[in-house]
Amino acid sequence: MQPTSGGVRRTTLVAVTVAALVAVAVAGAAITSGQSSQPSADAVLDDTRDRYADAESLVTTADVTVGNDTANETATVEFAAAGNQSRTVVEAPNRTYRAGVNESVAWYVGPNRTAAWDRNASVGPAANAMPTDLANRSIDDWENGSAEYLRRGSDDGTDAHVIEVRHDDGEGTATLWVATSDSRLLRAELTDGTNRTTVDYRDTQFNVSVHDSTFDPPADRIAVTSVDRYDTFAAVQANTSLDLPELDATFREASVLTRASSTTVAQQYRDAGDNVTVVSTTSDREFGTENATAITVNGHDANVTTVRDRAVVYWEHDGVQTAVAVDASEDRAIELARRLDE
Repeated sequence: MQPTSGGVRRTTLVAVTVAALVAVAVAGAAITSGQSSQPSADAVLDDTRDRYADAESLVTTADVTVGNDTANETATVEFAAAGNQSRTVVEAPNRTYRAGVNESVAWYVGPNRTAAWDRNASVGPAANAMPTDLANRSIDDWENGSAEYLRRGSDDGTDAHVIEVRHDDGEGTATLWVATSDSRLLRAELTDGTNRTTVDYRDTQFNVSVHDSTFDPPADRIAVTSVDRYDTFAAVQANTSLDLPELDATFREASVLTRASSTTVAQQYRDAGDNVTVVSTTSDREFGTENATAITVNGHDANVTTVRDRAVVYWEHDGVQTAVAVDASEDRAIELARRLDE
């Protein structure tokens, strides 16, 4: 992450708060205060991973500060998860970001735009992909780092284990404070060499009742009518008004997400070992980024880019946006896009 115009990028705050919340899964410690010996850092992390992974639900609130040598931004983050559903709300000065996933759809609501898509589709709108080095690191990535037990102490009166985790590439460091009594993560300090992030957790609750409506998109911003799934191309084509492109590959499934203002169809294929997604939508969702490269696909002016490690080719024609995404190179995505039968 690099500062821009003397400040922190606005998307940086949202992205890194998500990264800090992901750190919950590696940062708590199931070490009781009755233990007299100092645990190893690896033991704390192992116990923590199990503690959070085994929780049926989690609700937490945190104060987040992201800064560099020229500026700071703050936000309050509320996070809730139950089963395979989750919701994150980021309250920053003069703006609010919300994102979530329920049993049917994933969704994003920002100050200027909204988006919703079938949760099984492997391509989400670019507005929900706000990459930073820390945000893109998975739990497994942090496991590849080295952990050191620094001390047992307290910054706010709560007895805590203090652990430092350094990533193997040397670019990321996380210092974690974990309550010795009940495994709550109290504080996390993360740095990527440019920006510093501090997360203070005000409240964390495990295994509490969370109503399913918590994970629904705000009805006043996103109205999802239905999500229907189909096992054949013929079936999905017969159940949408869009003229769908077809890929000469193994068809796996497709979904049709209907909103009052738009229709989105996501087809899933398998080709030469690659999972391929073909999206057709009448919404104004944005597939690409400022790093996209202009190309031509079957007579259409198109773009190719990489979003969250997926190569994506996308274009617009007659009010319908089409995107082809694959976990492979951009050249592979272009080759697949040019094979579409339109």
